[in-house]
Amino acid sequence: MRASVPILVFALASFPSPATEPAAWKPHAADLLFASNRGGNSDVYVLRAGQKEWTNLTSHEAGDNWPVWSADGTRVAFQSRRTGNLDIWTVKADGSEAAQLTDDPEPDYLPAWSPDGKSIVFTSWRHAEGEERAPHLYVMSADGSGQRRLVAESLGTSAGATWSPDGKRIVYSRKSGENAADIVVADADGKNERRLTKETTLYCGSPVFSPDGKRIAFYADDGKASALVVMNADGSARRTVLAEGKNWYPRFSPDGRWLVYTAAVPGGAEEDIDIYAVPVEGGGKPMRLVQGPKREIEGSWRW
Repeated sequence: MRASVPILVFALASFPSPATEPAAWKPHAADLLFASNRGGNSDVYVLRAGQKEWTNLTSHEAGDNWPVWSADGTRVAFQSRRTGNLDIWTVKADGSEAAQLTDDPEPDYLPAWSPDGKSIVFTSWRHAEGEERAPHLYVMSADGSGQRRLVAESLGTSAGATWSPDGKRIVYSRKSGENAADIVVADADGKNERRLTKETTLYCGSPVFSPDGKRIAFYADDGKASALVVMNADGSARRTVLAEGKNWYPRFSPDGRWLVYTAAVPGGAEEDIDIYAVPVEGGGKPMRLVQGPKREIEGSWRW
């Protein structure tokens, strides 16, 4: 990730009128998971469908963020510093039964569940003796067992990976220049890597498959602005969904018609970052889903 986008606070959700929304599905029709520092430190929150009050799932004095739903929506994985090091944890969807999955001395972060809920891919700086310290992709069982390196070569970035809906592929960013990164897909076992973009100046980050596996969304950062981009899963038909401003971490809605994302508030203070949604096909104005005086980030909907 080019910029380390902060992780923290909260206010009230804001929803558009039904007339501005596609009929098939609406952004407030599903539980929204995200991180916020409304309580003074970063915690994981959920905004339940149709409600305005946020529920704190972690309530810990340490920093918790980067929350992701399990495939069945019953658990949430996230990264936390509650033991002094950055590790992967999970909780049930109601915030109970917190479990630590990693405890390596090196940072472990950016978890993502496999579609069958049996595995979690994550990024780690752990390395063998004599090996250069660098971020690599790792995978483990959902209970934390069987931790192993997934992709042999370091990505050259601190980015993470996500899975295709059928669980047969993963997608991630790989460094391609001093400030550039490409979108890359590989088989689920980390082999047969294929670059979908050829960047020399843009940092393409946080790629994610659409629910039908036919498209990939990501952000493209040129150092001045971060656009939201969608392309076919083979890298063709690339187009910009949102060009203005600083936008990060796109995630598709269950019907594939919306992107939820993190964005710097236009005209706001540097730390003023909120969560928005925008129609994938364009033609719709971005709507703010959660807002606060500091940072609300890393939103995703329950499937």
